[in-house]
Amino acid sequence: MVNLVEEWEILETYTGEKLGFYQLIDRDGKIEIRVTTGKIGFKKDYPCIDDVELTRILLFCKRRQFIQIHKTIQDNNFFK
Repeated sequence: MVNLVEEWEILETYTGEKLGFYQLIDRDGKIEIRVTTGKIGFKKDYPCIDDVELTRILLFCKRRQFIQIHKTIQDNNFFK
């Protein structure tokens, strides 16, 4: 389970040296970003990839070497 926060700054402050993950999802022309570290998560839609806050979040994730997730599948479906 992930506990979602509404403001990016909360996750940014909480992170410390924890490992993190992020995912970008195209939703009908809007960009959704999802970021998790520990049990804290942040999720928000942006009108475009050039949004100032979204750019800040992506730079943070890259600087902290968060791992970008492209797709997820159930554990029991990973190995067949």
